[in-house]
Amino acid sequence: MDEDHYVDVVDEQDRVIGKDLRSMKPVKGFITRVVGILIRDSCGKYIICKRSPNKKTEPNKYDFTACGMVEFGESYEHAARRELLEETKLMCELKQLCKKYFQFEEQGRIRKCMLAVFEGISDQDPVLCDELVGYKKRSFDELQNEIKTHPELFTANFPCEIEFVKGLLHK
Repeated sequence: MDEDHYVDVVDEQDRVIGKDLRSMKPVKGFITRVVGILIRDSCGKYIICKRSPNKKTEPNKYDFTACGMVEFGESYEHAARRELLEETKLMCELKQLCKKYFQFEEQGRIRKCMLAVFEGISDQDPVLCDELVGYKKRSFDELQNEIKTHPELFTANFPCEIEFVKGLLHK
């Protein structure tokens, strides 16, 4: 898994107010910057990836094509490209769709993040890193239906994040 590293600590307006070790986030509850990347193919199917059973949070759940924390001093765009490449070996043009403060419960704690969502197009199949164990492709309507009928298959925050970006996606 990831080595511990510094991340920017931000406020609810995404202003940097400090830095801290990533490992301290669950203890201190500070707000970090996070990226979520959705890749779709030329047929309009989105790739969603299944997290490894070894992940500390939300193991065996489906989530974005790639996602992760923005490192200390890193831009959202750079983090999105880095995470996409690290997790799926995919490289494509990415467009930032939105940025929003999210707060949700995870393992009995309130988790806070400033999430920037990116979208890209690629017809390549992902080559998954060891943090991911599978993927599937779904049209946006199929994805929404699956979230509605089987919410237990997805990370706790993914349904609200998808709902937030649905009007911004190029379906």
